[in-house]
Amino acid sequence: MTNKALWAQKLRSAIKAADAGPTETDLVDAPMLTYWRPHVSRLGAPILWGIASGHPRLTGGWITTSQLVAIDVDQGWARSASRWYALGRPFADYERTIAKDLGLEEAPSGFVQMDVPGYRPLNNLSLLDELLAAWRARMTLDHKGEG
Repeated sequence: MTNKALWAQKLRSAIKAADAGPTETDLVDAPMLTYWRPHVSRLGAPILWGIASGHPRLTGGWITTSQLVAIDVDQGWARSASRWYALGRPFADYERTIAKDLGLEEAPSGFVQMDVPGYRPLNNLSLLDELLAAWRARMTLDHKGEG
């Protein structure tokens, strides 16, 4: 099996798992992603970026996830192609903390600029939902050999 075919299989499995939703064990065992922020590539591939703790392969610190296939902010989880993540505080909280430390009452969106090479930050979660739906549809077609 080619690397592309293996990745396609991994994406299909992740999408299927996300559609079913995480189990309690999935989230207990999941790494925590704190000060997370969605990003999107120029090709429309969404990821999350944030501070990971408890990741099975990476030491703590700022990371980017593999391709994001689902997120439920209200339930506090995200699913990437590779694994589940428990969501901690969003990046907007980090921005508010810095603004407060600087004596500002509010932190406008984009107050703290952090670059993730090849990606643009995405602060609009409604737009993220739309992008995820489009990305998943595209991946499903691409990986069936139809797109």
